[in-house]
Amino acid sequence: MMKTALLLWVLLLAGLFGGLAARAQTPCVSQTGTGASFEAYDAATGQLLPKLLCVGRPVRLRDRSGRTLDPAQIYYRQGATTICTGFTDTTTTFISTLAGPLVITQNTQGTPGVSQGIIFSKTYEVLQASPPAFTLSVCSPGLVQVTVTDASYPDYFVQVGTGPRVPALRGVAVNYPVGGGPNTVTVSGRSAQAGLCEGTSTQPFTPLPAPKAPVVRRLTLPAAGAVQLEFDALQPEYRYQLQVADAAAPGGYRNLAAVTAASPTFTLPAAPLPGCYRLLLQDQCQPPVLSLPSNEICSVQLIGAATNGRNQLSWSSAGNGTYTLTRIEGSTSVVLPLQPGATSYDDAAGSCGTTYRYQVSLSSGPATSISNEISLTALSTTPPARPRLWAGFNLRNQVEVRAEVPGLASGGRLSYLRNGAPLTTTPARRLLDSLVTPNPAVPLCYAVEFQDACGNRAPAGAGVCVVQLVAEAASPNGPEIRLTWSALTATGPDPATPVSYRVLGLAADNAVVSSVAVGAVLTYLDLQPDPNRQTVRYRIEARGAGLPEPSYSNVAEVARPVKLVLPTAFTPNGDGLNDVLELKGRFLDSFRFTIIDRNGQTVFQTTDRTRSWDGRIKGATPVPGAYAWQFEAFDQQGRGVKQYGTVTILR
Repeated sequence: MMKTALLLWVLLLAGLFGGLAARAQTPCVSQTGTGASFEAYDAATGQLLPKLLCVGRPVRLRDRSGRTLDPAQIYYRQGATTICTGFTDTTTTFISTLAGPLVITQNTQGTPGVSQGIIFSKTYEVLQASPPAFTLSVCSPGLVQVTVTDASYPDYFVQVGTGPRVPALRGVAVNYPVGGGPNTVTVSGRSAQAGLCEGTSTQPFTPLPAPKAPVVRRLTLPAAGAVQLEFDALQPEYRYQLQVADAAAPGGYRNLAAVTAASPTFTLPAAPLPGCYRLLLQDQCQPPVLSLPSNEICSVQLIGAATNGRNQLSWSSAGNGTYTLTRIEGSTSVVLPLQPGATSYDDAAGSCGTTYRYQVSLSSGPATSISNEISLTALSTTPPARPRLWAGFNLRNQVEVRAEVPGLASGGRLSYLRNGAPLTTTPARRLLDSLVTPNPAVPLCYAVEFQDACGNRAPAGAGVCVVQLVAEAASPNGPEIRLTWSALTATGPDPATPVSYRVLGLAADNAVVSSVAVGAVLTYLDLQPDPNRQTVRYRIEARGAGLPEPSYSNVAEVARPVKLVLPTAFTPNGDGLNDVLELKGRFLDSFRFTIIDRNGQTVFQTTDRTRSWDGRIKGATPVPGAYAWQFEAFDQQGRGVKQYGTVTILR
């Protein structure tokens, strides 16, 4: 009996393990037809999700088998295929993180006593919700323009700030009002499964500043057919159009070119000329709705022709304002006088053969319009006026000659002559002649002839004979200085007036230290020259002869020698008469005086002219006899001077 029971137990275990082995070899597949079922729902909205899920959006799973099951024994797993093992999680909510196919497997208990647990799976597609692309333009205050450029979704929505979310079409620019909340625009794209897989994209924006009417400051014509305009700073948030007045265009103006706000200037190579221009500010989104025009500025056209003795100019413009005409010669600009409202001008002040440039500017309000520039070369067949001539010595003893041609500050050719002989021909109005030695006995006369650039010669006759001065000592030992000079004479277009002279004493630095009027005479004796100046210097100032300013002579000087004067003997006997040897003479400024006895010994020496010798040698009584002396000095020009002699001591 015991053996029979044991055998039955062994057979039962064998059958059991045989069944388990057979089950382990069965493939893991979804067991359909078993009554198992579940559905996926959007966790936020509760919407049934038949086939599509979204990355990042929570999903809730719910058993739909209708069986009475213990929720603690309903398991779910997600994977790439059906899963038959490893069920430990009864959580019914999950979030997909990857796009692509997804298999959700449910494991529920079977019918008690009839079947084991039931494996049931369903396949879903997980979609990726990408941010939709769009462009954003900020329009006039209160509006933004949004264009959806994305193609990933069938449906799109736009929300500005915290305003309402409204449907939007792909590829269509739409203006939206700016409401409350943050300055942002959010575009949402929705997939075919309504309400799910919605991608969003947000862009911030800065509301536009209030628009300001642009200001055109300047118009120039830099080249033929071109116009250049200068503006005040533009607002980059708006668009700008350069326009020209055109009666046939809507509103009276025609668009020429778009202008960027980055540059304060704009050049139009092929501009309609003549023309009146303005700059129009427009909204980026609705140009016809918001537009502010600038001031108008009109071009100015200048023409001209050179005729005999004058350059004739005229100009025209459709603008109003004040004209200014400028003549340019080299780097010098001159504003020419205009009558109010004048549109022409005859310039008769030009120099024949000289090329002048002209421009007209029109000032109107804040703007200035500059015309084209024209160049005219002055023409004339009329002889120029006789030149005026001035001549005189400068302080370097050069003769300076200055010519003036009435009405012609430059240009033409001047021929300078000295005593009838040609010196040079030059357009220069000033000449220096250094190759002269003053001699009152021989006149030194200068003349000038002028020919303009057109070959017209001026009348001859302008000439000046300059003053030549000689100064010398009147006597070998006396202080007097005698001055002699030649007369100043002049010929020219101005009436002659009598000539008067003035003797000027000069210091070493040419400063005037004395002045003596001498009338019309041609000589002067200076009885008291400055005793402290070894070299005395003089200059003659001459006025009259029709010259516009004084003419001066050369600087003449007399260098008086340094000289020591000593007696031949003196008597140091204490009688009060001729008791000492005193140093006397002229210009004893820097010297050394030495007395030597018959033995060659120095018995007295001094550098002070106020010091005298009483004949004593080392305090001893004077010894009668002859003594030699030596005088060494430097004059005021630094030249060395020496004198020698003897002096005798008498009782």
